Amino acid sequence: MIELTYLFKQEFLDDVSYQLIRAGTKDPWLVLSGCKVLGIIDEVEGTWTQIVGEDIPPMAVKKMGALISIQQFSWLPDLIKKQWPKYILDVVVENVECYEIICHKEVCFKRFLRRFTPGVHALAQRESALVFKVRCFGKSDCYEVVKAPAVDRYV
Repeated sequence: MIELTYLFKQEFLDDVSYQLIRAGTKDPWLVLSGCKVLGIIDEVEGTWTQIVGEDIPPMAVKKMGALISIQQFSWLPDLIKKQWPKYILDVVVENVECYEIICHKEVCFKRFLRRFTPGVHALAQRESALVFKVRCFGKSDCYEVVKAPAVDRYV
């Protein structure tokens, strides 16, 4: 499950805090304000739209979508699959800090790990601490690659 908070600032009105919750990788986003469920938003044909619920201001929906789109979990899975298409079958976002990498069953697992471990550090954001659970399709063994956040040092 992924949770985000979005603060919608409105001129001449009170700011409104929204909680955005997504249960699964391909699920739409549940929108709450306080304890009240306001609706569901999703990206439909490239445009963020409210698909269920009470009226959420269209500009708020657009800005929520922009916030979601810039998050690492929105773009990193596709980038990983694009970088290693011969090796990776799918990338599943378990949560903001944890990804499951599923390799094709015929992949040489050791060779892939030798390439993936240093390579993923270059793809992910420097300030992020991430865990990648790497496994082959149909096999139970799993290997974890931990990417620690980079710390810039000033001399």
